[in-house]
Amino acid sequence: MLLLAAGARPAAAGVFTQTEMDEISCAALKMQLFYYYLAPEKDQKILNYTMSCRGVKSTYKMPKWVDTAVPEMLGRKVWRDPEEGEISEAALWQTPVSILYEYLELTRKTFPPEAGGANIQPGLLVKEYADIRIRFQMSLDRLYRARTREVTMGDSMNGRGRTIMATFNIILKEMESIADAISSTNSKRYAEAVTASAVLSQDVFRVLFTAPRKYAPPGKESAAKKMFLRALGIFGVMLMFLAVRAFFLMNDAKTNAMMGTYNKKVEVFSEAFSRQFMAVNVKYLVLGPAAVLGFVGLLTMSVPAFLLLSGLGLYIGMKTPAFVLNTMKASRGRKIDGQLMDALILLANCLRSGLDIVQGFEMVSKDLMPPISDEFALVIKNYQLGMNFEKALGVMEERVESKMLSYMIRAIVLQRQMGGNLTKVFERIVVDIREESKLEEKTKAMTAQQKIQSIVVGIMPWVMVGVMFLFQPETMIKFYGTPIGMGTLMFCIVWISIGMKVVSSLGKIRV
Repeated sequence: MLLLAAGARPAAAGVFTQTEMDEISCAALKMQLFYYYLAPEKDQKILNYTMSCRGVKSTYKMPKWVDTAVPEMLGRKVWRDPEEGEISEAALWQTPVSILYEYLELTRKTFPPEAGGANIQPGLLVKEYADIRIRFQMSLDRLYRARTREVTMGDSMNGRGRTIMATFNIILKEMESIADAISSTNSKRYAEAVTASAVLSQDVFRVLFTAPRKYAPPGKESAAKKMFLRALGIFGVMLMFLAVRAFFLMNDAKTNAMMGTYNKKVEVFSEAFSRQFMAVNVKYLVLGPAAVLGFVGLLTMSVPAFLLLSGLGLYIGMKTPAFVLNTMKASRGRKIDGQLMDALILLANCLRSGLDIVQGFEMVSKDLMPPISDEFALVIKNYQLGMNFEKALGVMEERVESKMLSYMIRAIVLQRQMGGNLTKVFERIVVDIREESKLEEKTKAMTAQQKIQSIVVGIMPWVMVGVMFLFQPETMIKFYGTPIGMGTLMFCIVWISIGMKVVSSLGKIRV
């Protein structure tokens, strides 16, 4: 088992200074040593390893906790992978550590030859850096999600895991900044990001030799403080009783599955928003309504009202991302429908002038305004990156809710597969769009009254309740803080919702 020696190297002109190269070399060695601490077998060299960092020779004796904690970590299976099978706690920690070592060794290739490198330009390693960042992020995701009935990964290594995971997250941010530095050809920024990663890696290694901070029991307390804490304890017991009752039938495996499902849903919604050219933090959409209604519950100074409103806020928060996404998709689809006729006319003119359909899409992306220009430009970009044109059109059809756009895409696909006069098809779709627009405006005028009635039915009761709160706040809070008041509130919510649904359905036209 060999470890690379990191001695002082001569200064060389290039991306890094001598000090920065020493930091990176030391960090690579320490990550390699960290990896072997978690291995099943350790030779005498690992137990007492001497290395030279920044011109200072140091001997690192393996921490005593490794002898007792690592065997337990090797025997504890915390993750199951379809391809790799069951993975131990120690192996799960070895993955990000080995990736960090690979990342630092990759950086050493940009050193000058006299410093032990190959003098490779950072821009030539952009794909390798991107691959390492993705794998490191996936390994961190595993660390955060892995757990057993007894422990989580934050409790690993006698409580040191939580500190190490937090530092790993900071290193991930530095990895993300490397791509920006390379794309902007900013060698100074690149060197700073890599050096910061190296320093943080050494901080991770230093954590292994320090005792984790533990909770110190409080001293003697006064009688008033004891009474206050007892009251808080009773309140906490009530909340815990309700929580235990709600999750009593759920075992740990199901709870973990629910958390995994929630994280996957957050990722799915984040990707769906990005596909609509919008950057939205889904967690804010979920926690926002819960926080607002929880705050309103606190203002009532009633425990049942607080729990009821908090639960209602959490339920609304869970439904908010889908509602916002569907609303934005529908709004974006309507905007694209309004621009589609101009796009079809422009496509037809391009085809008449001898251009092909791909060139016509480029014309639409340049001449028209967003959002339709963004969608057409994305199709061209995917096509230029190697995606089949029909598949690129299919991706746009999945992303945009527009019936007429789907007709156009299917017509283009059929024409490319079987042939035909695509110009005539576009002209026919333009006629259909005009007729459908007239019909839609007519139906909106006919159903406007029902829509306004449904809005009034839903809003007016809450307006009246708000007015009563303004004139008699104490009485209203006292009433709605009782079980009868909460029951009345829930009864009103249910029947008002039913009334809005019924009145709204009267304005729907079925074809």
